[in-house]
Amino acid sequence: MRVRLTKTDRASLDQLASLDLRPTQSGDRSFRPTTALGEFDLIGEASNIARRGEQRVNTVQAYITAGVLPDTVLGALRTRLEENNFSLPQGYWYEFGGEYEERNSAIGNLLLYIPLLLLVMVTAMVLSLGSFRQAGIIAGVAAGSVGMAMFSLKIFGSLLGFMAIVGTMGLVGIAINGGIIVLSAFNEDPQARMGDPKAVQDVVVKATRHVLTTTVTTMVGFVPLLADGDPFWQPLAIAIAGGVAGSPILALYFTPAAYLLLIKRKPVQKQLRVDPPQQSFHNSPQLNT
Repeated sequence: MRVRLTKTDRASLDQLASLDLRPTQSGDRSFRPTTALGEFDLIGEASNIARRGEQRVNTVQAYITAGVLPDTVLGALRTRLEENNFSLPQGYWYEFGGEYEERNSAIGNLLLYIPLLLLVMVTAMVLSLGSFRQAGIIAGVAAGSVGMAMFSLKIFGSLLGFMAIVGTMGLVGIAINGGIIVLSAFNEDPQARMGDPKAVQDVVVKATRHVLTTTVTTMVGFVPLLADGDPFWQPLAIAIAGGVAGSPILALYFTPAAYLLLIKRKPVQKQLRVDPPQQSFHNSPQLNT
């Protein structure tokens, strides 16, 4: 147990030993000094000079209310500092640690693996669809799903913290499933593969059931996190559920439109017609005997 006192109460060891421990809301008003807890002794201790990056540092800590995100408190603190034009003397500076520092470190580690993940995803898309252009359509769907996630966070007033960023990155793999289903159906239909709008429409109608089923089942899985209201997990659930909710629009509207545009711009290979060689007949003189 750690007890913090004012400068007046801790001016001497005798004052610490004679502090009154009577509860303020109790009817028993008999005096109980702190000496009832045990013996008091003053022990000297060598102090350590805290350093960080070979620089002396003073750490200021704060304990926040249960259920409040550290990012919310940090945002309010920064606002207060800006309103009061707070500045340190020359040669001094301040940095934010705790959850803010850990979040930035975790995000930096995630960003290191993004190029590798993108390479693996592009390779898988090209091998599956057999086209770099169709892989570009899937990339557009992924970017649109990220925008849907950001829009959902804005609507629900959620913070773009570490959990929201993790949820957005995990959302991409789920949201592109609908676009892959539609493009695979186009490639299997001969008429749609040639760019026939009626065939493309029929394929989209048939794929609608599969896309909507995948979307609904995924969103239902995040309902408990959304209903719980936990400020730690709720941004992750909002980002994933919001992005998945908008993925059918990207799969059923954006994907067919982009596919038809690519088909129209695709260079047409001209077939040269080669006629068979004509046979010529010559009258040969007949010899009558």
